[in-house]
Amino acid sequence: MKIKKGLWFSILFVGAAILSIGVFVIHPGFFLVRKKIGNGVTFPDSHISVSVEVADDPYSWSKGLMFRESLLDGNGMLFVFPNEKPRAFWMKNTLIPLDMLFISADKRVVSIQKNVAPCVTTICVSYASEHDAMYVLEVNAGFADRYGITQGDLVEI
Repeated sequence: MKIKKGLWFSILFVGAAILSIGVFVIHPGFFLVRKKIGNGVTFPDSHISVSVEVADDPYSWSKGLMFRESLLDGNGMLFVFPNEKPRAFWMKNTLIPLDMLFISADKRVVSIQKNVAPCVTTICVSYASEHDAMYVLEVNAGFADRYGITQGDLVEI
């Protein structure tokens, strides 16, 4: 039995629509704006605050800042994990260079990865914390140097 080309296109269109609806139902955050918590991260010693988007579940941890073409100054993404342990991040599909600030449960900067470039190869390098971390703050590259953020600095979340 020969099926016409138009029927095949209709079947593919309906299948794509069903798939899109399924993705939206399972992961609505993929299409919607992420949560904001205002000036969620403050560095009291440097008198600087960062407005952050919060990544606090496995889906948002894995997506992070992927596919973003820019990040406004004074903005970032705060990854919140349920426990403190060594953390490692990579830059797959991340289009902007970043500073990664690894923060302990007692809210001190325990490690900084500066000026981490986007990954342009198939296999990407991981950037790890030097000590256990419960939070990771990603901001534009140069942030730590511009504001004098160093290991041991106190952070208010």
